[in-house]
Amino acid sequence: MVIGLIVYGSIDTLTGGYLYDKYLVSHLQRCGHRIRLLPMPMRSYPLRFGHNLSKSHLKQVCRAKLDLLLQDELCHPSLFQYNRRLRYRTALPVISIVHHLMSSEPRQRWLNGFLSIIEKHYLDTVDGFIFNSRDTRSAVLQLSPKQRPCVVAPPGGDRLAGRITEAEIMDRAMQSGPLRLVFLGLVIRRKGLLPLVEALRRIDPSSWRLDVIGSLTMDPATVNKSIDRLRHAGLTANVTFWGTVSDEVLADKLAEAHLLCMPFAYEGFGIATIEALSLGLPVLASTRGASGELIEQGVCGHLFDPDDLQGVAAAVSQLHADRGRLAEMGIAAYHRSKRHMGWKDSMQRAEAFLSQMTPPSGPIHHDIA
Repeated sequence: MVIGLIVYGSIDTLTGGYLYDKYLVSHLQRCGHRIRLLPMPMRSYPLRFGHNLSKSHLKQVCRAKLDLLLQDELCHPSLFQYNRRLRYRTALPVISIVHHLMSSEPRQRWLNGFLSIIEKHYLDTVDGFIFNSRDTRSAVLQLSPKQRPCVVAPPGGDRLAGRITEAEIMDRAMQSGPLRLVFLGLVIRRKGLLPLVEALRRIDPSSWRLDVIGSLTMDPATVNKSIDRLRHAGLTANVTFWGTVSDEVLADKLAEAHLLCMPFAYEGFGIATIEALSLGLPVLASTRGASGELIEQGVCGHLFDPDDLQGVAAAVSQLHADRGRLAEMGIAAYHRSKRHMGWKDSMQRAEAFLSQMTPPSGPIHHDIA
């Protein structure tokens, strides 16, 4: 098959969604499919609407003689009318890769109401879906309930696996000193660093240290607010901002840590969560989103309601004081990751679905001026 993929900017962008797209593209290529990347420029949200009127990009898609078109759902503001125009010119099957819905992110209700209208218009135009979790599938079906073919192909849990043993997890947990916490993800509002800082302010500062790993350039306002709050609380020395790091450095940091702290992050899946589990880290995660599909409450981590600052503070304090319990949860986390499928199996599931979605005779194209 010849498969097109529409994304914003470069597929090499360092986020979980782009990582997923890269794994899918690589697997499809290994299966013998040809991939045509069809990027759109990343712009501010209102300016993305202009892509819907782009003649040049539409011509590029129609002239590529594709068998199937993949679209990263992140691009929905650019595609909700674009896809309707595409329908007049080709019977090309359109499959959306959905990592999470923008209208499900934590923000003011009225604004999410507006965003959901745009997102629904887009979702209604596609022929099928690749979902990264059951939670994402449920969110999409609530917004766009029309039944269409779909597959749930979660991110793999084996990218950083095999770097630690159960004995090392036990030894790490029993080491004296402050609890070593990790926040892993883009420093943006949705990931919840600001409320995490507020929760950690309630704890004895000598009992914890926090490494923040992830891009600091996507949302400068949230980065600056976080730094200001840390400074105001006298906690600057407790937190280190690493920015974007290589996979090797990331694996080392996770292997040295005790706990992944993402209790206020809305996650459509949570690649950071499964990778932390694979290195024996218990995870503090949110009840919102898909984290509950990976975390069994009180076994390999804890799930918190979005405003439960005190609960997070208490959990960190308790695990600092009870290193035996921390070790038990770390071993449970390690074994939980072993039960999760790897990238190869997941991408095979996605490829099989895409093969079924392609008409035997190929799509019908019409020339456009």
